[in-house]
Amino acid sequence: MKRKLSFLAILWWLLLSGMLGIGMLLFADRASVASEDENRMLAAFPSPTWETLRQGGYDEAFEDFLCDKFLLRTQILNAVKAAKHVFSALSAEELLYGDTDEEDELLVEIPEEEQTVTQQTETAASTEETEQQPQETAEEAQGTAEEAVAGAESDTASVWLEKRDGTQTALLTYSRAEVQSAADVLSAYAEALPEGGAVRALFAPRAQTANQFALHTDTVDGWSSDVESMLSAMVSDGVEVYSAVDILGPHILSGEYVYFRTDHHWTTLGAYYAAKALLEGAGYLTVPLESYSTALETGFLGSIYLKDRNAKLKSYADTVTIYEPLLPASSFIVSNAYRKAELPVIDETQTGYKAFLGGTHGPYRVLDGGYQTGHNALLICDSFGNAIAQFLATRYDSVYMVDFRPAYYSREAADGSVTEYIRRCGITDIYVVLSESDGIGTRYVDTLMPENLK
Repeated sequence: MKRKLSFLAILWWLLLSGMLGIGMLLFADRASVASEDENRMLAAFPSPTWETLRQGGYDEAFEDFLCDKFLLRTQILNAVKAAKHVFSALSAEELLYGDTDEEDELLVEIPEEEQTVTQQTETAASTEETEQQPQETAEEAQGTAEEAVAGAESDTASVWLEKRDGTQTALLTYSRAEVQSAADVLSAYAEALPEGGAVRALFAPRAQTANQFALHTDTVDGWSSDVESMLSAMVSDGVEVYSAVDILGPHILSGEYVYFRTDHHWTTLGAYYAAKALLEGAGYLTVPLESYSTALETGFLGSIYLKDRNAKLKSYADTVTIYEPLLPASSFIVSNAYRKAELPVIDETQTGYKAFLGGTHGPYRVLDGGYQTGHNALLICDSFGNAIAQFLATRYDSVYMVDFRPAYYSREAADGSVTEYIRRCGITDIYVVLSESDGIGTRYVDTLMPENLK
């Protein structure tokens, strides 16, 4: 009798498993789709080919499909994460400062001939938290300040958190060799421009770094950086270096909302202030902020939240402000320096930060702001550029954008080097706007930028 019951139990289990498997194969989405919960692309149903069957790759691809598309997968994962967070000792603010290893944003599907096929693992700029005691004498304090300004004697340069008790914490630290490498790359790009052109560079902290200041203005005096002074001393005459720390610091101190809490990007307001400084540094008048019509999206939970979906972060849900273009604007995918598929400028089908330009597209894209200025610019960026591009476009006929991360860019799809694009697209100025994840000391600056210049 026991044998019979065991046999029936096994039989029913096999039948149930088989029915679930068949149902999944019949009704599951077979396409590779974007998962907003996991910030990645879920596996597609693999097409059997002689090559994949011979090399054994089909089994692995099919296993990935089963893992990504099994019934109630999202609900089960969310329940597991929720249970884990109940026992987490980390506070909400500690979670906000934590690192994220996600790709900057979800890959978006674009026409097959424009797609890139490789993925990059981002290398975040290293962070170092070291406490420094107050200077004992006025002479020592003056010497330290002069050294920070000169940026010429120290072996390292840092972004500092200045505390009210007189101590400092190094939020980001770079070696002299890393800064020199970035300087050489920026100078090489300046050499590719026509006479009178300039490279304007700004490296921005992510929200995980900035909010260690923004969320503690009661105990923090501000932040400072000697990175830009060191970099400025190393670049050629055709390069201008701007400090996001100096630009955004006063606005943070005054309580303005320039960085998201649950997402690693700056807000549109932070991007506007950065663009204003870059354009005014180039001698352009800028559009007053009050001239823009706005739309708001509340309850945005970004990449920091999506990493683990910790319910503690929901109280920090963000608001996304959309600044509508003042003139009719348009955007296109660009390959071989030619405009192809049209893209949205403000994508109303997307939520959160992806509403800006509909996310990142490659190999190049162009943004026409509707202004007739006689000048074109190139914006070399990661996704931080998606929020700043429309503000830069108010002073150029066209702003060409490129994100060199392999998830979005390949030399083959671009069908031309940056030098060729500068010549063929009539580019007079280059803006380099990168987050710390893709800035000084990273593969983006040290490898991807130089190998795609010529």
